Amino acid sequence: MELLLGPLGYIASSVGFIVLFLLLLTTYKKKSLQKQLLLIVCLVGVSWAITTTIQLVNQTSVLPSLITETLFYLSLSFLLISTLSATRSFSSLLTAKPHSYIIYLTAIIAVGEISRLAIPFLHQKVFFFLHLIQAIACLWLVEQLYRRSNRVELKAIKPLCIGVGLISGYNFALYADALLTNAITPAFWQGRGWVITAAIPLIVITTRRLRNWESRVYVSRDIIYHSTLILVAGSYLLLMSLAGYYIKAIGNDWAETAQTLFFALGGLVLASLFLSDVFRQKVKVFIAKHFFANKYEYREEWMHFCSEIEDQTRTPYDNALSAMMRPFGCEYGILAIQKNGQLLPETSLHCPIDHPEASPLLQALGKNTIEHQWIVDLPQLCHGHEKPPFNVDIAPLCTHQAFTLLVPLISSSGTQGVFLLSKPTSTDLLNWEDRDLMNAISVQLSVYLTMYETNQKLAESQQFDTFNRMSAFLVHDLKNVVAQLQLLSRNAEKHRDNPEFIDDAFDTVDSAVSRLNKVLTQLSKKRIEADTQTTFEIAQVIEEICQSRSVQAPKPEFHNFSRHPLNLVAVKERFQNSLNHLIQNAQEATKDEGSVVVSLVDTPKSIQIMIKDTGQGMSASFIKHRLFKPFDTTKGNAGMGVGAYDAKVMAEQLGGFINVESTPNEGSCFTVQIPKQTTLAQKSFTILK
Repeated sequence: MELLLGPLGYIASSVGFIVLFLLLLTTYKKKSLQKQLLLIVCLVGVSWAITTTIQLVNQTSVLPSLITETLFYLSLSFLLISTLSATRSFSSLLTAKPHSYIIYLTAIIAVGEISRLAIPFLHQKVFFFLHLIQAIACLWLVEQLYRRSNRVELKAIKPLCIGVGLISGYNFALYADALLTNAITPAFWQGRGWVITAAIPLIVITTRRLRNWESRVYVSRDIIYHSTLILVAGSYLLLMSLAGYYIKAIGNDWAETAQTLFFALGGLVLASLFLSDVFRQKVKVFIAKHFFANKYEYREEWMHFCSEIEDQTRTPYDNALSAMMRPFGCEYGILAIQKNGQLLPETSLHCPIDHPEASPLLQALGKNTIEHQWIVDLPQLCHGHEKPPFNVDIAPLCTHQAFTLLVPLISSSGTQGVFLLSKPTSTDLLNWEDRDLMNAISVQLSVYLTMYETNQKLAESQQFDTFNRMSAFLVHDLKNVVAQLQLLSRNAEKHRDNPEFIDDAFDTVDSAVSRLNKVLTQLSKKRIEADTQTTFEIAQVIEEICQSRSVQAPKPEFHNFSRHPLNLVAVKERFQNSLNHLIQNAQEATKDEGSVVVSLVDTPKSIQIMIKDTGQGMSASFIKHRLFKPFDTTKGNAGMGVGAYDAKVMAEQLGGFINVESTPNEGSCFTVQIPKQTTLAQKSFTILK
């Protein structure tokens, strides 16, 4: 047995090299220097293994084996150097210093060993030393290749480095021992074949991973599938045997009966598994996913998908349908969107949108396809090869031939619909990868269409919101006009015979007409026009506001604590409206018997306008979350919540701020603080004394 162990190892290694050679021939159309050198390595490896096998069987000289081994190292050196330098020219390998020195040295050793067949010269110990140098040089090339590979290629190159390093490391130990003892140890020599056999699969892995070798080794899916089933069955039977042995070991009289029943039940379970179509399909999909290259180049598919949905010449629905059809080569299709519980065709490409076969398919399969997120392959369904997770009457559907695929828009809460697609031309039969790609595209298109429809609704909502905001500000202007006219009407009974009152009345009417004309202009243009800045005296404006607000109880009181006039450069009407809103809000929050006091305070760095009332007050939560929020009001239909917001914006435009102090049921105090000189957004607002 020991005599056969060595030759069997070399026979196994020769078979391994032959298998690798045949696998590489299946992809020979994609030529590369590395692939050609790898084919040469396989051929020389077969010669080396066969020569050593003959030597072991016939107990002849080891010199022919040493010669073929040197040739193997020569071809292997070419392969490693070409991979290391990423060259595509054979001649450039001979000039790639210092690596080319290894090629020259190995070639000289080969010539010397071939010459020794005819002319005996040099002691065999010298050749042992030269082969030791070969192993060291090969290990150095492996180290260089591993160290210089980048992170991307490191995973691919690592198996090759391990495999070649295993062979060279073993040879290093073999010839180091032979150099010391002047003889080759038989155990070392016979075991080397198994080491080479173990290294060949590692080389195969590198041929699969390393792109610049361009060697895509192919293994039949059926072979792997059936091998996997056999492996599973063998593992299962092994476990059953161990369990049966354990039953027999611990049992007594009943052990044989229990063992027989156990094997019968185990065989029944195994047969049930292997006769199950679901189990067999799962095994096939698992093998295809984990042992074979992808059917699609997903980077390119993603780039094409992005270009399809970014097409500005078509509608988003056309883009979505085109993006779903393109990867599978469908000639035409229809996209139906679910609206108000019904699937209605939204768009079509290369076929009429009211195609006669579309409506029956949508009625029979549409909602179930969306609900179960199931891709329907109509031909497979009609032939009974596909079992959907819902009940459907197949007979009426088998007459339809225009559309073969129904792909749902997969979304839990967004846009939902169904793609009706013609027969794909990119594949004859849909597999798991086609369905996975369809699902991935469907999810992305659902998000894309959901965002489009949401933006459409948002644009409409923004138009209404803009109109509402404009109306809210205009309503406040109208309220100011109404307040002026109310004050005029109330004072007319007492002062109608006073000529000065009549002059003031005409001025008030002119001001109201001017304001109303401005409102009409803004409504006709559907926008609020910007006002120009003027210089005005602050105390005078506050007095006018308090006088106009005196038509409502409690009447506001004004206290001017400034010793000299304060002039402000700003939009006067905006300033008036903002203070008017704050005073009006204070009046509405205060009972008639309460008080509203407006104070003007002059400080060294700023002025302060304080509006204090004895009303119902506000909570800290209301001040923080709702007070300055536009269109949020506690007055119901009586207000629109823009008064405080507008005052805050006005203060910020003047470089200041509004401070609010309030206690529920005790009143509030609004303090508008404006610095005496500030520059904001390249506009100068200055308070002049």
